[in-house]
Amino acid sequence: MDRQDAVSAAELTRQVRQALEPALPCGPSLIPLDILTAISLARDAGEPLSVKQLLVTLPYSVTGIRYNLSRLVAQGWVLKVPVENDRRRIKLLPDKRADQALARVRSNLIGAAGEAIKH
Repeated sequence: MDRQDAVSAAELTRQVRQALEPALPCGPSLIPLDILTAISLARDAGEPLSVKQLLVTLPYSVTGIRYNLSRLVAQGWVLKVPVENDRRRIKLLPDKRADQALARVRSNLIGAAGEAIKH
């Protein structure tokens, strides 16, 4: 990778981070973003995740995932919904707030990509 490619890759990474920042609850950690992404993708595939499935899906500590998941639920980003035929089981779903935020990220990234192509 030559210097120009490295600078371009670093600039693209910065732009992606900027696109995420105003829309999602990332802060200094990307764990909340990974949780929202996993939950949203599973829901979109028609197979919402349980907490246990989320824990084995992500490469973080159980404590880190549980802490961030609790914050996302408390802040209205994620819903814990009882499974119809077994109320002991919980499925995780993104709230409308998360769907709207992910749509904003998509829009921000498309805009950033368009700007990068112009230059």
